[in-house]
Amino acid sequence: MLRSAGLSAVEEATYLALIRHGGARVVDLADRMGLTEARVRRVVAVLEREGFVHRTPPPGERVVPVPPDLAVEQLIRRRYAELELAREAAHRIAAEARGRAANRRTEDLIEIVSGRAAVGRAFEQVQRTARREMRVLVAPPYAIPTSINPTQLDREAAGVSYRAVYDSTALEDAEFTASVAAHIRSGERARLAVALPTKLAVADRKLALLPLAWSASAHDAALLVHPCGLLDALIALFETVWTQATPLSSVGLAEVAGAAEISAEDRQLLSLLVAGLTDEAVGARLGISRRTVVRRVQILMERTGSRSRLQLGWQAHGRGWL
Repeated sequence: MLRSAGLSAVEEATYLALIRHGGARVVDLADRMGLTEARVRRVVAVLEREGFVHRTPPPGERVVPVPPDLAVEQLIRRRYAELELAREAAHRIAAEARGRAANRRTEDLIEIVSGRAAVGRAFEQVQRTARREMRVLVAPPYAIPTSINPTQLDREAAGVSYRAVYDSTALEDAEFTASVAAHIRSGERARLAVALPTKLAVADRKLALLPLAWSASAHDAALLVHPCGLLDALIALFETVWTQATPLSSVGLAEVAGAAEISAEDRQLLSLLVAGLTDEAVGARLGISRRTVVRRVQILMERTGSRSRLQLGWQAHGRGWL
């Protein structure tokens, strides 16, 4: 349930045990989990660093869980701050590279590609360069595809894997959604995120394509980045976004399309669940049965690509539903 938040299986199990049974001393928690005290101390250190638990002052020090909604909210804020730092670093390095345009070494590392056709050829070049993996961030503005990317099919047949993170707005267009589903069926590992910081395509650790503008002209100019500090920063940016994004499958993808808004009643349902009410209590508040509550929550999970109610809360927050 908390794997997407970066916790290991034992860290998740320890946190859930604290949530379900209350705070405990490390020695008691070790007995409860069937682990050594040293192992539990290491697990608690990770949970504390990630903001899922805190410790009471000695003597009688106890490990106390932070409420899930608060812990995840803090985690989201930290991840967005990390993304912003990576983005700022990329901009600083790009500015430095542009400022040294007369330097032959810089010209070897960073190329400016101008013109829509040239940018398209550069994207083809990046894909053809990959030997192991393509990393792609798909953000607006979109060049709406009419079919699956044939180069991607060819590269996948040659053993190149594709990982793509789509901005949630991509699924507002039915044609784009169908293309995303086709890519996933072809073997692409896809995830969904809210407000991606930029478009990006990276081939292994060899070459990246980064747009120069965040506007309708984004298809008209881009940077081709060869191995250097900027390429490292762009790869780090992708991996941070990937870790935070929600896994996306072709199953139920059609229902996700157009899911940018929800009804006032679904918004109220989500707010009651996040507040900690049980399904029965939510149903009583809304005048519906528990079964209806469960069914509507399942629909919302499918629309957001969430695998758990915790992820649903995360997605609802990011989409501005709460």
